[in-house]
Amino acid sequence: MLDLALALPHEICLELGARARTRRLSLNVSVDEMAQRIGLSNKTLGNFERTGRCTLETFVRILESLNATADLQSVLVTQNRTIEDMRAKEALVGRQRAYRLSGRTK
Repeated sequence: MLDLALALPHEICLELGARARTRRLSLNVSVDEMAQRIGLSNKTLGNFERTGRCTLETFVRILESLNATADLQSVLVTQNRTIEDMRAKEALVGRQRAYRLSGRTK
């Protein structure tokens, strides 16, 4: 399985399309049946499975039909940090000031 943290955007798209196809097949659902369920053409669904490209709304509808919307639960969730984590980060980063360009004319 592809490590998405190390993949390029087009590789992630290809992987998600392939995973959706694998999930659909494991549920024993045809492209035609699934496309009809979610109101897409079978060409659009097949294109997504091959390329991983579609609109976000279409992607969510595909996940919904595959009973996989729960997989989105951890996407883009802000991580809670402790005060110690924040202090350690501040100590590493420190305060930075903007610099002036020398030789600027008014």
